[in-house]
Amino acid sequence: MAFFEWTDKLAIGVELIDSEHKKLIAAINDFYNAVHKGDDEAATRKAVAHLVYYVKTHFADEEALMEKNGYPYLAQHRKIHEMLTERVAQYADKVKKKQKILSLDMAIFLKGWLEDHIAETDNRIADFLKNQKK
Repeated sequence: MAFFEWTDKLAIGVELIDSEHKKLIAAINDFYNAVHKGDDEAATRKAVAHLVYYVKTHFADEEALMEKNGYPYLAQHRKIHEMLTERVAQYADKVKKKQKILSLDMAIFLKGWLEDHIAETDNRIADFLKNQKK
């Protein structure tokens, strides 16, 4: 059983975002597995680097979709993305500098954050996009 599993409850009904959320969950699982199994530092750094890359990629894609469709809360949503990107980058920087971090705490934080973010803010995007099609 994976640390963080995709469920239909997490689906917002926007194919691009749902697909990327699945990949983000996989990146969180890769990071968790590297830490939990006690992989060497190189494997952990690689998992963190991929996670940072994918967080930035997903947020850029999501923001481009919102901008393209005239989502009225783009600025607020972007600020939320910026805060998480900064937090993940801080963790990654500590890993890169071989500073001690509570890696399990990072994985738990990311899992909780993504679940809440999907349930609250990303579902608003989906509702907005569905109303645009009416």
